[in-house]
Amino acid sequence: MEILTHRVRIAAPGDGEAVGLLAAVALEHTDEATQGRARPGRDLLGHIETRGGIIRARHGHAICRVAADQQDKVIGMIHVAPPMSWIDEHPMALRPALGRTVVELGMLAVDPGHQGRGIGRSLLAVVEEDERARGTEVLFAKVAWTNWASLRWHRNQGFTVAAPDEALLLYTSEGETSLVDLKDGHALLYKPMQSGIRILRTRLPGDVAFLYLSSLPAHSGHRRLINAGSPAPN
Repeated sequence: MEILTHRVRIAAPGDGEAVGLLAAVALEHTDEATQGRARPGRDLLGHIETRGGIIRARHGHAICRVAADQQDKVIGMIHVAPPMSWIDEHPMALRPALGRTVVELGMLAVDPGHQGRGIGRSLLAVVEEDERARGTEVLFAKVAWTNWASLRWHRNQGFTVAAPDEALLLYTSEGETSLVDLKDGHALLYKPMQSGIRILRTRLPGDVAFLYLSSLPAHSGHRRLINAGSPAPN
């Protein structure tokens, strides 16, 4: 019989310091220039420390969850939120749809002394279950190209790794948009959340490749349309 060594819960007041320490583990493969942008700010850690891990965010929700051992010591964390800066680059009418469609896995870390025990998989599984229920269509993450172990782990969990310069195109009633490589030393990884949706790769003349969401077989060439408008009246 397998012994339960941890449980996953929403970060509680008092967990901010532990989350901050785990964030340092998550960023150890990230260069110093990028760390400054990726590291959780004092506002986020302060919010977790005093109010817990559910944070009101523009365009959706931000949630920090932790894995805790049998003594309730925090040994892992995962944080997801809308890619707010990217969404803000789009017209106002499109932002709600993008906030419902795309969620970023901003940080995932397990204490080095507890790695290899399935804690990361447990954290990710809880996030995926919640995002499917919310209607999210794609979860994406950024992983340093030098962090081969993390890239391999994410691929094993079903993420598609975009090649350098390869964009994920999203098709909306307001036109096309995309998530693109920022050339900051990180790979972009994507995983569909809803049943029947796949991430496909196609190549255009000139050897230009891109990824897209589809709810039909690969040979159909179907691009999944994100509805940016209000629901049609009955």
